[in-house]
This record gives sequence, C-alpha cells and structure tokens, in this order.
Amino acid sequence: MSELKQLLAIAEAVAAEAGAALAANRAKWSVIAAEIGREVKIDADKHAEALILAAISKASDYPIISEEAGWVRAQQRGDRFVWAVDPLDGSVNYLREYPHCAVSIALLDNGAPVIGVVDCFVLSERFTGAVGEGAWLNGKPIRVSDIADPAGGILQTGVPSRASAESMQLFEERLSTWRKVRMIGSAATALAYVAAGRAEAYRESGSMIWDVAAGCALVKAAGGEYRIEGTALDQPLEVSAGNAKAPLPL
Repeated sequence: MSELKQLLAIAEAVAAEAGAALAANRAKWSVIAAEIGREVKIDADKHAEALILAAISKASDYPIISEEAGWVRAQQRGDRFVWAVDPLDGSVNYLREYPHCAVSIALLDNGAPVIGVVDCFVLSERFTGAVGEGAWLNGKPIRVSDIADPAGGILQTGVPSRASAESMQLFEERLSTWRKVRMIGSAATALAYVAAGRAEAYRESGSMIWDVAAGCALVKAAGGEYRIEGTALDQPLEVSAGNAKAPLPL
C-alpha cells in the first residue's frame, strides 16, 4: 500500500467517526454558538472538530489547519504535508435538517490537495480519493463526466460570500452559461459531485482552503482539474474545478 493510501485510510476512518457522531448527536449539537454575517457557528462544529483533531493527532504527526485551529503550528514548522479539516461543511444545512452537509478532511502537499475525504453522513455517501491513486464513492470507483459543452452541463456554485458589483456580474454570467446551476450550501459536497460525474464544474469566491481542499483532491483524483487562486492559502480564495473537458468557469 502506498503512503498516500495509508494516509487516506487514516482520513477515511476519522471522517467516518466524526460523521457518525454528528448524525447521532444532531438534536443535542444543533445549538447556535455564534452568528457572523451570513455565517453561523453551531456546537456541532466545535464537537466534531475536537474529535477529528484528536483522532488525526494520534495517527499522524503532520500539523492540522482548520477554521478553529488556524495556521499557527503549520506556519511555524513549515511542514511539507498539512491536514486541512472542515469538521462540518454546511452548518446551516445541518441545523435545518437539509441533507447536504459533510465532514471534509484533506491532506495538502506543499499547499496542493492530494488526499480528500468528504463524508456526507446524512445521505450515507463517503467520497474518498488520492491523486494518482483514484477516487471512490462507498468503495466503488468514480470518474468525472465526459460533457464538454457548458450548455449541456451542470455548474455547482454559491453566492459570493464577499459580494461586490463585479463579483455579482460574473456570477450572473455563469448562471446563463450553463444548462443548470445548483447551489446546495456545501462546497465539499458540491466538489465531490463533480468528482462523481453528477456535475461538470464548480466555481465559488471567498472560500477558505479547508472548505475546498478535500473536494479539489477528489476532482483531481477522479480525472478532473482544479484551480485555486489567492494572495495566500490562509486568506479567502477563488476556486474552480471541473471535469477537464468543459472549460473551467471564470
């Protein structure tokens, strides 16, 4: 077994444990802890992150970045490999019992996502992948779609979190380019759907690396491509991904 597959096994086991805990404790953990603009933090974020960080730290010495843990250790040590964790992507969906929410765990190699696990625990779908090794849904291989024309494809996106007149104009242009547009409220899940061939592309502004790293790794592992742009990985990013046949959305 390759080193990447061994690390993927760690990520999958931890994601499965966290997903099971989130499913079992939904009623108790669905308590709003903070609201910042459109962003909502709930108790589930904190509990799931504590579980994930403890479990990964037992199995691996690589530093971990996440919304709560931040970048301090990773920046101080300068490690080649860094775990990127979003313990609950789609907190509002979880709170409102909307099924599109997920545990997202990725491994970065000098900033590039190379391992991804997206555990959509409500729907019992676990997407796993390692670049150069393959991608799977519940253990069965998945590949990106073959649709090349955006007019016949599906775009996964979201309203820009830091919307400006320019970003909204680009957003409107995307809506008219693709046959269908889906906004499901979970970047990790949306990217996993591109990896599985359920959609052709993904585009969003203002994402943090832990929001999208696992999904981008999945897309690449499943034969697609991604683009991550920004001033630094610890700042909001411009992220696009696709099946390497349809053009990446601007």
